[in-house]
Amino acid sequence: MVEDDETIERHFNCKICQTSHRIKLNKNLIEGRTKYPFPYVYLHDHINGVEHKEVLTILYIDKNLQIRHSEIQELGYDSLFSKEQVQAIIEPLINEIELLRDEIKKLNRDIDNLKIKLNSKHYTRQY
Repeated sequence: MVEDDETIERHFNCKICQTSHRIKLNKNLIEGRTKYPFPYVYLHDHINGVEHKEVLTILYIDKNLQIRHSEIQELGYDSLFSKEQVQAIIEPLINEIELLRDEIKKLNRDIDNLKIKLNSKHYTRQY
């Protein structure tokens, strides 16, 4: 990863998967903060053969965007959110998708109607 004016790259070692992870932190993370270090959540998968774990890592970031400490929690499959939480997240998204699909259908009808009008004017002018 390459740093730019808005982000900075940091590394931390995960004790669960024994891997050094690279993360990109937005430099504006420190804006408006009064207490340091502050928590930053990072979620990644750990696959070992057929074993799959989700690893939730809380990184504690200081005012220089350095990682000062980390806490790791292993999550089993489907244990990050409850069924009710997933439904509460997904239902509004599905509703929004349906609204957008309806809007696309309407816009496509409008485009088709405009094409018909344009073609009818074009044929009228030729004769």
